[in-house]
Amino acid sequence: LLNEAEHGTDSAVLLVTPSAALADAVDRELEAQLAVLPTARAEAARAALGANGGCVFTADLAEAAEVANRWAPEHLQLAVAPGHEAATLDLLVNAGEVLVGQHTLFSAGNFVIGCPASLPTGGFAHVSSGITAEAFLKRTAIARADAAALARMTPTILAMSAHEGFPAHANAARIRQAD
Repeated sequence: LLNEAEHGTDSAVLLVTPSAALADAVDRELEAQLAVLPTARAEAARAALGANGGCVFTADLAEAAEVANRWAPEHLQLAVAPGHEAATLDLLVNAGEVLVGQHTLFSAGNFVIGCPASLPTGGFAHVSSGITAEAFLKRTAIARADAAALARMTPTILAMSAHEGFPAHANAARIRQAD
């Protein structure tokens, strides 16, 4: 959530989950990570999380996928229990990119993996995809990385995050590697 929120006050971020416990844990983690961001990025992220952010509670993962498809986000992180990824991924049709699993973070999608860098915003993933050679076809980019792949990508993610001035991107890589 912070990877998108730190881009600016007009960023839109949304957690969609059937788990109140997860939402509470995410809220606590957001506060902890916001506390260590540089002031300008933290202020932008807080503004985005406040005005354009939120949490939608759903009955189950199928309803969560329905909400995500209606939202049609630029980036969608699919973080579900092992064994549920494929079935949930099959339900997702409207996202600029879907990053599958805990080790396939936004920072990797932005800087390393090769998903399109120019993605549809503002819900346009309903009708458009990222700009590639296949720009006239509707598709969703899907990326998956395991712990070993994340370990190989982390130095590049850290360097690119520092260059771009996005500390939450770097923190995501550091935290995931520590897990």
